[in-house]
Amino acid sequence: MKKLLSLSLVLIMIIALAVPAYAANDEIIINFPSVWVGTDSKAPYMEQLIEAFNAENAGSIKVVVEEQTDYQAARDKLRTTITTGETPDLCIMDTTYDIKGYSEAGKFMDLTPYLDEGWGDDFAEGAFDAWSVDGKVYALPFESAIFTPIYNTKIFAEIGWDHFPATYDEFFQFCEDAKAKGINAVGQMAGENAWTSMLWYSLIVEAIGGKDVYANGLEDPAFVQAADVLKAMYDYTFDGAISAGAGDVNGHWLARDTAIYLNGPWWVANLYKEDNAVDGVLLADDCEVALNPVYEGGKGEGGLVTTVQAFLAAAKQDDPAKEEAVVKFIKYITDPQHVSELALSSGAMFFVKYDPSPETNLISQKLTEVANNADFSILHVNGAFPTAVSTEFPAAVSALVLGEVDAQGFVDQLQLAIDMAA
Repeated sequence: MKKLLSLSLVLIMIIALAVPAYAANDEIIINFPSVWVGTDSKAPYMEQLIEAFNAENAGSIKVVVEEQTDYQAARDKLRTTITTGETPDLCIMDTTYDIKGYSEAGKFMDLTPYLDEGWGDDFAEGAFDAWSVDGKVYALPFESAIFTPIYNTKIFAEIGWDHFPATYDEFFQFCEDAKAKGINAVGQMAGENAWTSMLWYSLIVEAIGGKDVYANGLEDPAFVQAADVLKAMYDYTFDGAISAGAGDVNGHWLARDTAIYLNGPWWVANLYKEDNAVDGVLLADDCEVALNPVYEGGKGEGGLVTTVQAFLAAAKQDDPAKEEAVVKFIKYITDPQHVSELALSSGAMFFVKYDPSPETNLISQKLTEVANNADFSILHVNGAFPTAVSTEFPAAVSALVLGEVDAQGFVDQLQLAIDMAA
């Protein structure tokens, strides 16, 4: 009898080990380490979304959030867990991760079949192109940032213009007219990380080279042509731009002595601050959103420069039921209506196509409209190439503007940085 009892206990233990942990109560647990907690702007609404999802799926699916308030610590931990084969059920990542490498290594779930069922229609055109592997999508570009000019209509009127230039030829005519009035057409900076100049260079590269400009690295002729155009822009910016930083570019823009501004959507809130108003008029009241001018003979009309602030990727699952549960949750948080509310509450932008809330400020609404209507999008230069490019870019721009290298030399300098870092 004792032997029979012992054998029964052993069998029970074996079965318990073989059955997934959630089988006891049929509740599937989704592990979600998240940085969208604490003071992150997306935290309040994400918490509401997860609570609502758990309530709707009580007893069958439960999302358990592992709060991570230190962004860099979260990055380091996620890299370690993915490398050791313990990928969380759902991951938040940015472009600092080897997205394609992890995808090729089979770390992530293939989301392509679900996207092909119609889910993919909710995302911006071309959102997956740069990140797919052999035509399959393993990581969803989710939170985005777009980079498109914003211009001061009051300053434009002072210069004698009632519209934003539609082409780069027209753009430089505007620059000449602005210079004649003693007004800076654009704000450039070769100091610090040369952020503004990197963005302008990215827009010019997109306008010339189009959707596939990054297909062969820096070999596309668009990169050399764009360098010449960027250099020409330095004739129409403020004095000292060669050593300027973000504070200088922003300061000139806020002082209303620069006509066109280029930065990420996170800067929009500053346009609505009372501290930046003049005579009670908000800067936003004098601003309009523009499209990247068309480059004659270029391939970029209808395109947009963007970057991925956050990807969503899921661990590859052996259990079909858990895979379905994880996909169900991802679909829930990427639902256009939920994304619209998340955008309103956080000020962030997303690759999901959504109608902005009427409560959203007008500039942000227009940026969303631009994103939704783009024919395609490409990453900015820093996002498209290894970090060696972003590190070298300020020095390369300085050398270009100072005449130490020509346009080809500028591109060669960036390529050399990539080669040396490899």
